[in-house]
Amino acid sequence: MGARCRAVVVVVAIIVVVFASCVVAGEGGGERHASSSSGTVFAETSAMTRSIAAFERWMRRGGAPASTTTTFVGDVGVGVIPGLGRGLYAKKNITKGALLLEVPLEKCLSTASARADGTFGEAFGELERGATTNAMLAMHLLRQAYGLRGDSAYWPWLKLLPREVDSTLGWTEKELDEIEGSNLGAFTSAVKAQWRAEYDALNVTHLRRRYPDVFGGKHASYYTFEKFIWAMFVVWSRAIDLSTGSEDAPTARVVVPFLDMANHSPATKLVPAWDAQKNAIKVYAASDFTENLEIRFNYDAKPSQYFLLQYGFIPENNPAECVEVTLRVADNDPLRDIKETLLEKHGLNPKTRNFEWKPVGIDADLLAATRVISMNEDEANDPTSVMLAIAGASVSARNDAHTKAVLLKSIASFLEGYGTTLKEDNVYVKAKANSTNLPSKRKRFALLLRMREKIILLSSANALFKEIPDEDSELVIDSCRYAFYNEYDACMARARGETFRKFE
Repeated sequence: MGARCRAVVVVVAIIVVVFASCVVAGEGGGERHASSSSGTVFAETSAMTRSIAAFERWMRRGGAPASTTTTFVGDVGVGVIPGLGRGLYAKKNITKGALLLEVPLEKCLSTASARADGTFGEAFGELERGATTNAMLAMHLLRQAYGLRGDSAYWPWLKLLPREVDSTLGWTEKELDEIEGSNLGAFTSAVKAQWRAEYDALNVTHLRRRYPDVFGGKHASYYTFEKFIWAMFVVWSRAIDLSTGSEDAPTARVVVPFLDMANHSPATKLVPAWDAQKNAIKVYAASDFTENLEIRFNYDAKPSQYFLLQYGFIPENNPAECVEVTLRVADNDPLRDIKETLLEKHGLNPKTRNFEWKPVGIDADLLAATRVISMNEDEANDPTSVMLAIAGASVSARNDAHTKAVLLKSIASFLEGYGTTLKEDNVYVKAKANSTNLPSKRKRFALLLRMREKIILLSSANALFKEIPDEDSELVIDSCRYAFYNEYDACMARARGETFRKFE
């Protein structure tokens, strides 16, 4: 199995090359994305240059119209990366620790700017009593982007925002079918349901009656659920949380113009900070930057499924890549209470955390938790056996066989959930390698995600066979009879590796 897994990894590298123009980035429109691994000189178009120039002039004008606060923009500019979209770059050589931006709070999208927005500010007082911060900022954004448009003080910035939701939250049902089997499908549905509940809690019908000049008449179409999803996506993908040092409001969620256009890199290159005296956000360089090369920002460490869900792209290189998996103690397990207590005591409670299938090796916490779940009564009540399981060591040959059977079942269940096998994905990629008729950007994202996940799962199966070798065939048979008595043949097929070969 090991050689076959390594072979298919090469094909995933091919898909990145074949679909490189759009696999790791949005196609213009100001989408957030991952930049290439090396610095990139920026290209420009006349229309884009004019929009960017207008935005940079607006940034340097100061705070909001009624503010006298100064905005500082250092040796950093907005440019266009060929094939990737907009991003930040160094106009001159920049040294680590240099101040790049100082943006007054009034110029950012925040609860403070919403309160200062005339009649909308009055309505905002009602929203604060029951809406989430993201929902309030989303409504504020809709007011500025659609209600005021060119009259908005933010218009030069708003013009550069994307108008599509490339996150899976904006995909059609047919497009979502392409990620069948991935956890991302369930996550997308859950976030949509949450956003629907947040939208309903806003009671837009009441707002239309109470504040017709803002929410009623021709303005009503600006606050539909569809537009709300767009606004929530912008806020969720671009806002940052800053520590203010205040006891009343210890953190502030803000969307900072200019900073929000920085592309992702796993290595943090920018450090935003709150300046309470100036009521402004400052952004410092966390490393040296060479003139004309890109300046990036770390969006956080997370699997690619979350990047596609929150930002609408998949990183080209992702050190945090994995497939998340949940565990639970069976409801009918007579040792359930004991095992759940042990898991809770050692930070392995599956009710409060997930575990991971990793590209290389086996997640130590996943293995430890499964060993605890697989314990018999003697093992669960033996401190030495518990210590061995938590430490990552073998508890017993019987426990190893049961643990391996449970984990192989988990991997197989994932692989069986996808609508295609890895081989079928490979054939599709090879067929498109020399084609001028590329599939849609969203299909390419889906294809890359599911191929990465399948490779991780197959590599994990391979790692399990190496890490927990079968010591006794009778123990394997007993484990399948005990744990999977209603699918004994399938359990044995997994134990022999047959199940996984058909998915490669």
